[in-house]
Amino acid sequence: MKLTESRIKQIIIEELEQTKQDQEQSQDDETKTLQKLRQFLLKLSKQASQIKGASPKEVQAAAALIIKVLESLPKGEVARHIQYADQQLSKRLGEK
Repeated sequence: MKLTESRIKQIIIEELEQTKQDQEQSQDDETKTLQKLRQFLLKLSKQASQIKGASPKEVQAAAALIIKVLESLPKGEVARHIQYADQQLSKRLGEK
């Protein structure tokens, strides 16, 4: 099959359109993910008022950790560190 100039142009246009659609989908997914994070943080802030018996030092440490995690998200490559910290904390608390 010979590729004509018009066919090559058509292929390029189709690829550009597909790339644009993929980028738009990626942006939509990112927006949905950030919305879910915001909703979770709002829910977490409401639940925080129900915490009883935590020392000020524990509360400050937890808050500092949450801030560090949120600040590090845009830098990327954080998920494996978060997963490791979660595993270690779960072991410490006797969870599986």
